[in-house]
Amino acid sequence: MERVETMSRATGSRPITRVIIFSVVWIFTAYAAEPGPPRASEGCGARSHLTPGESVSRSIRVGELEREYRLHLPSGYDATIATPLLLVLHGYTGNVMTPDNDYTDFSAHADEHGYIVAYPQATGFEFEGRLITSWNDLGCNASPGPQGPICTENADDYPTPPECGKPRQCDWCSCHDDVGFIAALLDELEATLCVDLDRVFATGMSNGAMFTHRLACDLSDRLAAVAPISGTIARGFGCAPPSTAKISMISFHGTRDEVVRFDGSPSVDGFMYTPTARVVDAWAATDSQGCDDENSPYPTSKDDVAGLECVQRANCSSGAEVVACALNVGHDWPRKGEDRYAIDVMWEFFTKNGR
Repeated sequence: MERVETMSRATGSRPITRVIIFSVVWIFTAYAAEPGPPRASEGCGARSHLTPGESVSRSIRVGELEREYRLHLPSGYDATIATPLLLVLHGYTGNVMTPDNDYTDFSAHADEHGYIVAYPQATGFEFEGRLITSWNDLGCNASPGPQGPICTENADDYPTPPECGKPRQCDWCSCHDDVGFIAALLDELEATLCVDLDRVFATGMSNGAMFTHRLACDLSDRLAAVAPISGTIARGFGCAPPSTAKISMISFHGTRDEVVRFDGSPSVDGFMYTPTARVVDAWAATDSQGCDDENSPYPTSKDDVAGLECVQRANCSSGAEVVACALNVGHDWPRKGEDRYAIDVMWEFFTKNGR
């Protein structure tokens, strides 16, 4: 179910809406089907003052900004064993507390399966009594792009960070160096905790999914796979892994999603996005991936749950997997309890796709 709020600009112009949904950038390390010896981070053996099974708030300095995040160690964390790492990013207007405490089962799932979870906080600003947060995926503040504006003339007008200067038509997100933040966060976690460097993954929903695409390209040397959820990149923008990278992707989109439509048509707020099929085409066609040109079925343990159906570009010469899954849902993240099937499918995928 979507959670949508309406805001009115201070100028008195028409109302604007944006789904307030946390998103997830999942960076975690999972066990491969035939795992080799783990490549342990420098933090292995270091004593941690954190209590396994609990979440705490922390911060790091990145450039001129103090960046915040939540950290959850699994209940069975052992500082001598290279451990999976999960990074969960909230979405537009979100914060770290929602995905950690109320919305998903990631921390509980981490306790069950033995991986670390970090929940980074995006930068934000006050607007009409609310904190507006967002991630910089490059496309959401770079209109017009190669195919023209990323929104229609009558699209909703979103507030933009004042430090980013005078907004252009269609701008709606941060201009800060969020890739630098994620890279610094990985440095921090790998230096202080015992992380398996060959089992680092990323997932995100909505604005977080858009940012996940950028992370997959800009940090492909540190990620083994990504899983964008209900969020493709702005129309005309995109990227694919560099020619030297082996990186897998499983994307999820709701066939009833009106907020970020997967087929490229204007969404309910007038913004347009690259069709999911075209993103998969570009990803599978890179020299480094070398995948089949046509889709074939990709079976999962949760097929037909909420209409889940996945296809793949098989036989990638790199050994990576490129998969796209459709669900009969709107713009929302499958939540805790019975709706945890999507997390389980991602877990199955990441389990097979370490470096």
